[in-house]
Amino acid sequence: MAVQTAPKTTPTTTRKPPAYRQRSGYTQAIVTLTDAVTKRRQDYWLGEYGSPESRQLYYRVLAEYEALGRRLPDLPDAVPAAATAATGGPDVGELALQYWRRVAREFLPKRCNAIKATLRLLRQMDGSTRVAQYGPKRLRLLREAMISGDPAATPPRKPWSRTTVNDRVRIVVAVFRWGVTQEMVPASVADALGMLEPLKRGRSRAKEGKKVGPVPEFLLEETMQHLPSPVRAMVRLQLLTGARPGEIVGLRGRDIDRDGRTGLLVARLSEHKTAHLGAEREVYFGPEAETVLEPFLRERNPNRPLFSPAEAEAERRARQHARRKTPIGYGNRPGTNRVEDPERGPGDAYTVGSYRRAIQYACDRAFPPPAHLRPRENGDGRRETEKQCLARLTDREKRELAEWRRTHRWHPHQIRHSAATRIRREFGLEAAQLVLGHSSAVITDAVYAERDQSKVVEVIRRVG
Repeated sequence: MAVQTAPKTTPTTTRKPPAYRQRSGYTQAIVTLTDAVTKRRQDYWLGEYGSPESRQLYYRVLAEYEALGRRLPDLPDAVPAAATAATGGPDVGELALQYWRRVAREFLPKRCNAIKATLRLLRQMDGSTRVAQYGPKRLRLLREAMISGDPAATPPRKPWSRTTVNDRVRIVVAVFRWGVTQEMVPASVADALGMLEPLKRGRSRAKEGKKVGPVPEFLLEETMQHLPSPVRAMVRLQLLTGARPGEIVGLRGRDIDRDGRTGLLVARLSEHKTAHLGAEREVYFGPEAETVLEPFLRERNPNRPLFSPAEAEAERRARQHARRKTPIGYGNRPGTNRVEDPERGPGDAYTVGSYRRAIQYACDRAFPPPAHLRPRENGDGRRETEKQCLARLTDREKRELAEWRRTHRWHPHQIRHSAATRIRREFGLEAAQLVLGHSSAVITDAVYAERDQSKVVEVIRRVG
């Protein structure tokens, strides 16, 4: 099958931020900024080198510098530590830590990761600031840092999209509102932070996030041939039911029962995206989906996950053994070269992340990149690792490889979009809403179900 790739685009280069450094002959930290228009350079003194306060002031100065289009900012007022201690009350770092320990871990893993990244940036920029002194201006500077990103951070932080930035700002406001209930934050502070208006499309320098669409048919068909059977079954179930990836990877036999009223298999999920709102989630399986499920339900412990990476690894080893050319009496016999107690091994259940990676590996096998971008044979006859291959590639080749993978990879969230589009086209918007489990058809219409362009073309041909 001929593969059509999207036209290549030249990526924008990320500028390295001005360095935090120690002034020669002094104990003070300093950063030097250059005005983007006048080219005038100016030093900003940040306080004692290496102190948390100086690093936080460094990040705030950079945030304002980027917010002004890399024009020289006025140095924000730095409140001495002794003065802040006299005001009483915890600092922002302590508030963030208490929120993480008491509240954040109650969320689903994906949300926990978002909260963790937000709290890390909040403590980095304003950890020593007293909560009573934190206001909308500092929150705005934090937002500018989210928009700009930081390639020098460990790990590097890419610029966040507009919708992500708005979501992370809401997390910060939620942290302060929680602090009010714990008598750690004055109510006036949380109310003031809530007054900051969200970023609007086309009215900020924040980038727009990429819209998730259905999986292109040619990518899906080719990749399915390279997926291990547990992952292939999960993909097919998503296509047939419109379920979320997290709802499929966590399926156990005990979750599935035959509905006496409809005669269909149904999974009643206790853990799902909207469980905290009291919503119920039921995933129905039709005859074709039941055929996919049947091998995994047969003779399986009902308390164990249906789809196991360990089974996928065993299947991979069996395929390797079937392709073996060396006689069994020579070389390694099956199992003799395995580590008895490996540090890492295949798990008993897929996560959304491991599910996504399994699909990416299959995409790379189905659509290998051009020869000059692949791992080569080393001088000792061994093949390069992925890390060694990337170290060999030039910056241009790395961009070419990234573009190739972007146009030849897909992820499990796109399957839900594919299912929603098909259901809407064949049965209408309301049916798609009900199958996907949305409380409103507006979400289904705006986010998931792609409109059928063929109907538009048919109408235009008749009226035009």
